Amino acid sequence: MSRLRTALERYIGMRQGLGYKYDGPAKRLSEFVAFMEARGAEAITTDLAMEWVTSMGRQPSWSIRLADVRCFAQHLTHFDPLTEVPPSDAVSPARRTKPYIYSEIEIQALLAAALSLPPANALRRWTYHCLFGLIAVAGLRHSEALGLLRADVDLDQGVLTIRETKFGMSLCI
Repeated sequence: MSRLRTALERYIGMRQGLGYKYDGPAKRLSEFVAFMEARGAEAITTDLAMEWVTSMGRQPSWSIRLADVRCFAQHLTHFDPLTEVPPSDAVSPARRTKPYIYSEIEIQALLAAALSLPPANALRRWTYHCLFGLIAVAGLRHSEALGLLRADVDLDQGVLTIRETKFGMSLCI
């Protein structure tokens, strides 16, 4: 096992120990270390890091890969003075797509379309109508709405419990 691989395992363990899920960055950094090992590199250099960052995918993913490598490299500089941290502006930042907000008329049309789904005597149409309506009025993410259980609904109190939100919390609305 290379020094970089050992350092990566410690780094991932530290991040996860601090409460980060860190699955995506861990996978990307493992690929980066494999890239470095294939080149026989003992330390992170800006040139090799940038070669890896730009080697796959398209521009939006480059900034994510660069951020992962920069964090790992910054961590390593405390233990290995030969480590170079690539500059943060080496690639342009990823631009998020502007979210689309449905108008009330569009939501009503979507709900009407859900009620027209075939077959006419099935529960499917009402399921989608209810799901889309709940997402629209409560502002839920689709994963939150799909994760609801019967026990999450308290009709007597008029409370809906959302478990495991984006940040792992639970809330009542």
